[in-house]
Amino acid sequence: MVDIDIGSDSWSSFSDWMNQYSNSRKLEHVVCKLVLAASAYFIWQERNNRLFSRSQCSAPQVSEKIKNSVRLRLMGFKFQGQADHKKVMEKWQIPLRALDEDPG
Repeated sequence: MVDIDIGSDSWSSFSDWMNQYSNSRKLEHVVCKLVLAASAYFIWQERNNRLFSRSQCSAPQVSEKIKNSVRLRLMGFKFQGQADHKKVMEKWQIPLRALDEDPG
């Protein structure tokens, strides 16, 4: 759901990518940063639940929490109807009519 070209799967490659695009406002980069933040949050929350609450979710359940969190955040953005924005909306299964509706 995220197109990120970091070269390899190493943490240093990912860290270099984040340093390079940390101030970018390009939609694809913003989505990647949202996914990273949501992943860190929900994985840490799952870790704490397993340690302190003795409750746990499966990996697909944590993944779904991450996707839903990013999707909801994206739905709150004000898109300007550009073609690449529509592509992201479709990829994240956000109805295109959400671009035209006022959420509140």
